[in-house]
Amino acid sequence: MPSQGSFPAILHIRDFIDHVEQDPTRPGKSLCMQLRVSLNIPDKDIQSDDVEQDDIPTLIRLFNEGNRPDLYQSNAFIYAWGSFLATSSDSDGFHILLHAHGVERHPGDQEDTSSYFMHCPEAALPVVTVLATVLEREGQLNTGTTLLHYRLQSTVYNSSTRSHNTFPLTAYFKNGQRWVNFPPLSINTNIFLTGRIFGITKNNRQLAVITDDIHFLPTQPQSLPSTPSPTASKRKRQDRWSQRANTGSPLKPAPVLEDDSIPTLRQSYSPTGTTSMNNDGEGTLITWPDTTDDGQPLPQPRTPTPEPRSQRSRKRPRN
Repeated sequence: MPSQGSFPAILHIRDFIDHVEQDPTRPGKSLCMQLRVSLNIPDKDIQSDDVEQDDIPTLIRLFNEGNRPDLYQSNAFIYAWGSFLATSSDSDGFHILLHAHGVERHPGDQEDTSSYFMHCPEAALPVVTVLATVLEREGQLNTGTTLLHYRLQSTVYNSSTRSHNTFPLTAYFKNGQRWVNFPPLSINTNIFLTGRIFGITKNNRQLAVITDDIHFLPTQPQSLPSTPSPTASKRKRQDRWSQRANTGSPLKPAPVLEDDSIPTLRQSYSPTGTTSMNNDGEGTLITWPDTTDDGQPLPQPRTPTPEPRSQRSRKRPRN
């Protein structure tokens, strides 16, 4: 859902740097950079007669945290992602403005263009994820040379101007069987769209996005289902931790003694009598039975006494 009047709009690109300069919106800050990229549209299989598939001028603004200007040079291949918007200006015309959340450079020496270009990844369509509102529907699915498409509008936060910007874009649906049973989008419906940029519309200069996935947002807050009581749904959980092997050294079991070898001492410690209060008003005196200073020895376990050798029967040798 929108936060403070703005929608999320995320763009992922990978392409070559054309030019490196300082961010014009932050003069005097050397770590704020701007990269100029001609966004390549490699896939020509997706076509609609109202879309032109030329390179799209793109400005990438970033903060060079590591203070490494040598990482970003002309002809270097980069991966960049962040929030974006589409806009027009007198100096740059129609272009994409990307406020990068992250920029990574493909390793290698970009000065050796023949070797560097050979080992760079293949081109891919830029991927967008945007929350937008449906404004208009045009075209038909699986009919004619114009793909079914919807005019959308999204409002995002522009960190360069610290304000909100609203820009239009057009979502196209590729011919085939995938979208045959898809319900038509109603006007003023908020949708969450994921797709790939494959060009610019000819008439009104908008980003043309081929739809890969789409989600609907609820128009009214829905009541949450009732939560079952914890006692009704509570069940005994298996104790898996007690079944784990002991990581320490195993303990030897204590020896078990027979019942006869365990001495039982039963001695009464109850008082034998009391005396009345004395003349000084002292309390009651309790007398205990006399005990010897030395404790009684514990009974020792009995062992059988061996017979005397004289009483043993002897075997006489035979003649």
